[in-house]
Amino acid sequence: MDKGTVTRISKILNPTEEQKEKIFYSILEKSKNITIERKGHRLMKRLRPVVVAVIMSCFLIATTAFAAVYLGLDIGFFNFLRLSNNEQAEYLGNGAYNVNQQVVNKNGTLRIKQVIGDSNLTYILMDFIAPEDVVLNADRYRFDTYVDVDSYNGSYGYGFTKLEDENTNDNKISLVMTFNTQKSLMGRNMKLIMKDLEAAANLPKTFKEATTVDPDAQVFKSQIHGSWETSFKLDFKDYSRTFEPNQKLMLYGYEATLQSIAVSPISITIKFESPYTREINNASSSEAVEYNTYLDDFPVTINYKDGTKETTTYLTGMTVGDNLSKTTVSVKKFEKVINDKDIESIEFFDTVITIN
Repeated sequence: MDKGTVTRISKILNPTEEQKEKIFYSILEKSKNITIERKGHRLMKRLRPVVVAVIMSCFLIATTAFAAVYLGLDIGFFNFLRLSNNEQAEYLGNGAYNVNQQVVNKNGTLRIKQVIGDSNLTYILMDFIAPEDVVLNADRYRFDTYVDVDSYNGSYGYGFTKLEDENTNDNKISLVMTFNTQKSLMGRNMKLIMKDLEAAANLPKTFKEATTVDPDAQVFKSQIHGSWETSFKLDFKDYSRTFEPNQKLMLYGYEATLQSIAVSPISITIKFESPYTREINNASSSEAVEYNTYLDDFPVTINYKDGTKETTTYLTGMTVGDNLSKTTVSVKKFEKVINDKDIESIEFFDTVITIN
């Protein structure tokens, strides 16, 4: 585990005295069981320094075992979501669903570990382990993926994020698959067929950098051929609270109605209706501010109770305008998990919605 990961976990988790006591007795019980199995008194003496070291490790850096037992959220999600306190970790862990499925063939092992989500955003945490003679050290990875979700007939978009790798020279990577959807996937059955692991270098961050890097390196190319198929139920808890202001507002000079705002720790979703849906979407053509970075045409501002605020300056998530139903759904992701219980109000163009 690298220093950055340890630091983040130390900040996230602050075990209570009761939790420390549970860890202490759990470890003692395990060591006692080992002693009984071996039927040797000397083994227990040798184990004591190890037991003490493990206990101290649990207290000082709140290990993965502690997180799994008491908070229920996988360590991969800890790092990916950039949690700021243990209340967030416990809340998200209570709604997480452990899939724990793996598909094995001669080309590698795919492990689907855990799922969390809300009304419009779903995260799937997975590991991929290649054959021992293969090194997985590229900046980005993805699969050629077929997705089928029972009874879902809305638009969606998905992508892969590679998590920070503790050992860049081994054959294992961890990925988060992100689904942005018009409706919640909670409780639905999902079928995934993952083909051919593809790798690429990171995209340039600026126009200047784009002129100095090899463009061919940013193109995904197959690194491992094969197919991994699995199905599982998305039994996560929908974290969203939905508010229905039904207020009139102006968007790019056209009248619309703000139908709903769905708020959760991982996203905010705006839904509005307008007879001018086509005109609004045409007027909001995304402007590139940096290489592969675009302004958010439908920005949302969160005002917190302590006076701070944050705004979706850049395009994230997904925006879908349906000209037939005259509705637009815009899913917003922020840089880190949202302190949704501390929100005072949300601004969307000329409308401010108080959040109770």
